[in-house]
Amino acid sequence: MPSRVTEPLGTRDAAAPASEAHGAEVRGADAHGALNVTWSDRFVSALHAAGVRDAVVCSGSRSAPLAIAFGRSPIETRVSLDERAAGFFALGLAKAARRPVALVCTSGSAAANFFPAVVEASSARVPLIVATADRPPELRDTGAPQTIDQIKLFGGLVRWFVEVGVPEDARAMLDYVSSLGTRAVAEAWHAPAGPVHLNFAFREPLLPSPEALPPAPAPAPETHVAPEPLRAPERAIERLAKMVRSLRRGLILCGPDEGAADLSHRVARLAEVTGYPVLADPASPVRYGHAAPSPVLGAYDAFLRSPTFADRFGPEIVIQLGAALTSKAFHGYAARHPGTVHVIVDPAQGWRSPARRGRERIAADPGEAAAALLESLEGSADPLPSWRQEFERAEGAAREVIARHLGRAEAFEEGAIFPALLDVLPEAGTLYAGNSMAIRDLDTFAPSHPRRLRVLTNRGASGIDGVLSSALGASAASEGPLLLVLGDLSFHMDLNALHMVRGGGVQATVVIVNNNGGGIFSFLPAARHADFERWFGTPHGLSFEPAAALYHLPYARPRSWEELKQRAGASLLARTTEVIEIRTERERNRAWHQTVWDDLIFVLGRTFA
Repeated sequence: MPSRVTEPLGTRDAAAPASEAHGAEVRGADAHGALNVTWSDRFVSALHAAGVRDAVVCSGSRSAPLAIAFGRSPIETRVSLDERAAGFFALGLAKAARRPVALVCTSGSAAANFFPAVVEASSARVPLIVATADRPPELRDTGAPQTIDQIKLFGGLVRWFVEVGVPEDARAMLDYVSSLGTRAVAEAWHAPAGPVHLNFAFREPLLPSPEALPPAPAPAPETHVAPEPLRAPERAIERLAKMVRSLRRGLILCGPDEGAADLSHRVARLAEVTGYPVLADPASPVRYGHAAPSPVLGAYDAFLRSPTFADRFGPEIVIQLGAALTSKAFHGYAARHPGTVHVIVDPAQGWRSPARRGRERIAADPGEAAAALLESLEGSADPLPSWRQEFERAEGAAREVIARHLGRAEAFEEGAIFPALLDVLPEAGTLYAGNSMAIRDLDTFAPSHPRRLRVLTNRGASGIDGVLSSALGASAASEGPLLLVLGDLSFHMDLNALHMVRGGGVQATVVIVNNNGGGIFSFLPAARHADFERWFGTPHGLSFEPAAALYHLPYARPRSWEELKQRAGASLLARTTEVIEIRTERERNRAWHQTVWDDLIFVLGRTFA
């Protein structure tokens, strides 16, 4: 249940040791428990002062002092019954809110259940502050229950780790734990953003008696640790501008990123100045909100499947803003042209190029780099109009082919699901796209949309786990309704996420594409093997209606496109959580996709012969 304390429950001198601030009458066990709470209060108060506004706390005994501190702080705190779901919920919340979220659990295997979310947060650069409770040193490595080695539990996945130590009632140590809160926010938020881990050792008694509970601290003065956009180095931008002036056949790539709102305008303007087409990922805000014709292309995953086009139109330079594109077709196209100069703009100087093509790096915020490059090129660029025109012609041809096949889709063809649902997603809505087939179908069959859309994904490690939890977390930080589209296996492995709906402030229209197993494997070489169904197809034969009933959620299984759009649209407008299950057939889906791809290759080959 979300809890928010808008007024402090009491105040004390924040600089004084707990024994002084709480009074000499607190003795023995109560004094020790009160110190645990005071220690936790100081840490949580520093988090709030540094910008943390949300936390997810998992129930447990050893973490009780932290739970009490979060529960009576101004931080909005949600309680989760499941650590794995909690981790992804916090990740989705942090992704949508674009600020760090705290995550708390007890000792032992509870902390290990955060691991998948920490993996995704690290890869996707999402700021999480993971606070794990632990046994004190004298109980470690003794066989004590719920005790594992939690020192650097998450290894190199976290940006920073600290073994906090056992609480001490000294002014300097209370200042120390406060400083850890401030630094944790800074370490999680600054490039590259990601998870940090603080391990808190608490001795029993963990809490004082209720009457000896120390008063909540007064809110700490605000501290500013939020990162500023990293400006591009002048020399690096001038070097890039020099290359752009001489290399007229270029591309601008915008990878999956929920980034700054002004990035879209800057990139579109940069495309006009350079004559470079923009290939925008389906999870990039750059892809949406442009009226045709536009230099921002979204059908490239379709038209780059054409060998005729891909061979004929090789780029001299590629400027990658942020992460790499999802599209496998693009990476195949890039491999055909190994001589291309590939420049990666990344604030953390990361080599985000799976094919290792990055020859140049610029450490800068993509929006800042685009603005600086525009300024440097003003009046001096020499665009090649025919280069962009050919890409726009390919975009138009691909859209026509896709539209023709979507118009003929009478049964539930998986590629037609996103275009249908985007029609009913309200203006202020958010689309959360699952991994595996979902994000790929969004890329191919929903090439663009005239409205600005916010599309969120888990494209760090790109796993199918935790997607439902992440989407529900994102909904807690979203002003408008949220639509989630994911596969049956992805939904199945994250069912516990649905318990978070009961706390309020969380809603999502959840559309499950149920093809009875691992649909993406039908497109891979494994499909040719005799034991394909056993090892890869993994049919389960499940309906998800009982899962919805378990959590008292409305459920629908539409039989037509009209019924799907009506049910999803009504749920989105009402801001309710509803489970909508679409049944598809894997082999039919594979054949339909292949028909579309064959048609695309034929039409593009004829167009550019």
